[in-house]
Amino acid sequence: MRFLWSTLGLAFWFLGTLPGVPAGAQQTVLQERLDLAALERIRDEGLNRSQIDAMAQELLDGIGSRLTGSDQLRKAQNWAVERLRGFGLVNVSMEPWDSLFGRGWERVSYSGRFLEPYVQPLRAEPQAWSGSTRGTVTCPVVLVQVEDSTELAQFAGKLRGACVMWQEWRPIEPEWEFRPRRWDADTLIARSRERPQPQQQGGPPPEVQERMRRQQALNQAMLRFFRRERPAVLLLSSVWTYGILRTGGHPDGRLARDSAYEPIPALLVAHEQYGQMWRLIKRGITPRLEVNVQNRWTNPDRREYNVVGEIPGTDLADQLVMVGAHFDSWHSGTGATDNAAGSLVMMEAMRILKATGLPLRRTVRIALWSGEEQGLLGSRDYVRKHAAEMPKVSAYLNVDNGSGRLRGVYGQYNEEAVKIFEQILAPFRDLGIVASRLHPTGGTDHLAFDAVGVPGFQFIQDPLEYGIRSHHSYVDTYERLVLDDLKQAATIVAWTVYTIANRDEPMPRKPQGRAASEGR
Repeated sequence: MRFLWSTLGLAFWFLGTLPGVPAGAQQTVLQERLDLAALERIRDEGLNRSQIDAMAQELLDGIGSRLTGSDQLRKAQNWAVERLRGFGLVNVSMEPWDSLFGRGWERVSYSGRFLEPYVQPLRAEPQAWSGSTRGTVTCPVVLVQVEDSTELAQFAGKLRGACVMWQEWRPIEPEWEFRPRRWDADTLIARSRERPQPQQQGGPPPEVQERMRRQQALNQAMLRFFRRERPAVLLLSSVWTYGILRTGGHPDGRLARDSAYEPIPALLVAHEQYGQMWRLIKRGITPRLEVNVQNRWTNPDRREYNVVGEIPGTDLADQLVMVGAHFDSWHSGTGATDNAAGSLVMMEAMRILKATGLPLRRTVRIALWSGEEQGLLGSRDYVRKHAAEMPKVSAYLNVDNGSGRLRGVYGQYNEEAVKIFEQILAPFRDLGIVASRLHPTGGTDHLAFDAVGVPGFQFIQDPLEYGIRSHHSYVDTYERLVLDDLKQAATIVAWTVYTIANRDEPMPRKPQGRAASEGR
């Protein structure tokens, strides 16, 4: 077995490619041991015999979107269990949450069109946990625009049967660079050298907090008012232009999940058409719509699950290295980049490790989370449920930023871990790895582990189209995947897991007292 020891004789290679490592830390960096023979086998398997494309077509084209609580998610979870078992993993199961999720929801049908001022299709999508209309309804569009809840009284008795606009329409500046984007190396290197600024205590300035509090209180007052007045449909505006619908949950979605409440049907309307209705009403012209929204409730036992599976370790089998990604999605599109991409990368990384037959000292466990889109619910439930096991988790690795190739790791303020990652990832400079950052990132499942002191990390990825077209949108389909980038990602994850699993020591934890959940 050949090893690459980062001794003084190889310092010229590593030190020339570790832009984020301070001079005083070089001795620590040079102590990692890399198994070159294993590296070659992992690269060969991951880049030449990938199963990502086949899995992507099965999952995205054959099953589709995976809203938490839906029958489609359950079908996808069963598919993942069978796939992981087929790879040779053990202890593969759908592990139930300890807490209840609530009712699930699925679309049945939607149709809509303008009747006045002229006939045209209404480009819209029901929000998750939306109620249904009583067949096809024809409704005038009414704009409810208030600055204080006391102003709602003027609309009492006037909204029943109407289609209500209740969000302010704002014009959006043109996207001057509306195209997929990759990070350039110089930018990544410059960012890796930045030191994180001390976290501001107390959040936003008091005046911003007060403005947010007032707006939230007004929104809740408006929803209570609408529940009494029972308009036919609520209309919301997509925050993206070019007709792209960026969907999410009904404003009353939490109430609908937790009870038998039937929310008012809510439609997310294309930004351009919402603006058209806004301008017409401001000119004194009332648009009229014809809408039919049909949905159904699922998940009667209100339970939810995470998919888990393992590759057993050897002499350190009671310790764990975990990889994960959220498997749930929103209902529009097929959830390709958010986050089938990350889930497939992690499944493929496990397949690579099994296919190569490389020994692992620590047990490697994969978890495909549900409930992430509703607030990291699946991973947080798991961490609570497995609290006694958390001290034995060496590291948790996460992928959840689209289809772009990996460029490094967000260090979550863990300086010692960043030094280790820089060395582990250095052999992949030719595939796009540039530099890791000490900075944190947020918004996904590594935070559940970071919050309890487990070294939890999200990979840095090329953004591609994630923030301009695909994220939560109806165009988030197979076509948004960049398969070569996903092959690169799975290969790098497999190598990183292999190396961490076989270290003599677990990954270093952050000093006690560091706020674990700091981040954006």
